[in-house]
Amino acid sequence: MQLLTNTFLALFPLYFYMATGAVLRKMKILKTEDLPKMNALLFRSFLFFSLFNNVRNANFSGADSGKLLLFGAASVFFLFAVYMLTVPRIIKNYEQSSVAIQAMYRSNFVLLGMAYAEQLCGPENVGPVSLLVSVVVPSFNLLAVLTFELLRGGKVNVGKILLNIIKNPLIIASALGAICALSKITFPEYIDKPMKALGSAATPFAMVLVGASLTLKSMAKNKKLVLGVSAVRLILSPLLVVPAAVLLGFRDAALVGIMTATAAPTAVVSVAMSYELGGDGELAAEIVATTSLLSLFTMFLWVLALRGMGYC
Repeated sequence: MQLLTNTFLALFPLYFYMATGAVLRKMKILKTEDLPKMNALLFRSFLFFSLFNNVRNANFSGADSGKLLLFGAASVFFLFAVYMLTVPRIIKNYEQSSVAIQAMYRSNFVLLGMAYAEQLCGPENVGPVSLLVSVVVPSFNLLAVLTFELLRGGKVNVGKILLNIIKNPLIIASALGAICALSKITFPEYIDKPMKALGSAATPFAMVLVGASLTLKSMAKNKKLVLGVSAVRLILSPLLVVPAAVLLGFRDAALVGIMTATAAPTAVVSVAMSYELGGDGELAAEIVATTSLLSLFTMFLWVLALRGMGYC
């Protein structure tokens, strides 16, 4: 009972932020049409500085860093391969199968990874999660395009994919942070202080937006498919990866990062990607909404399990 209470209290700030976002949307202070601009602000400012600050303070010298980066990339590609080999045999429709596959391996890790790590391990210990972001985010972007192009038999434009990855603000933040860390670059306090303040706003702002985006209005149309994909995203994907991470010795923030990367709800950006690349965008939106709501319970259970076994 004490473990249950402590886990709930550790995660309560995240639930409070999400509830605040839901209330703001209900009061129409935050509207649906406002969310894309708010997300752009989040990615290009608060998350940018949060990731930059964490990466520049991370330790790249240890063998554990390389091991974590390798495992993070390998786990994403492993899930991609498993679902690419199985899902098209079950879901014959290209528009739906491509969306389902992307939803199964592409999580909302950028928004939730740092948030969960901060609450469970402390803001000063989130360096491993920042390292994971630097490899997981490009992998997600690369494989998302490959998913749609391979399933519809199209030609993969490698140059365009690489350009989009390079232009991603989170990749830029990771690269700049790594340069500062490896070069021992420091900033005077009058610059360092506001950068840290902007970065510290990332978690509450991100979770408020997550709460404001929670809706299940159109789920009924594809109920069975949506629930099936959600079960894979929230339960099967972490089951395929987290035990291996535990066996390889990952603990604390590194393990929380791996868990979040595989157990978090489907990435919000997957909806826009689905529309752009010819997938079923409506189905993608239903999956994002459903996994976001169900993850409130499933991720709590994952954290409870890991804490109960003394791994984080």
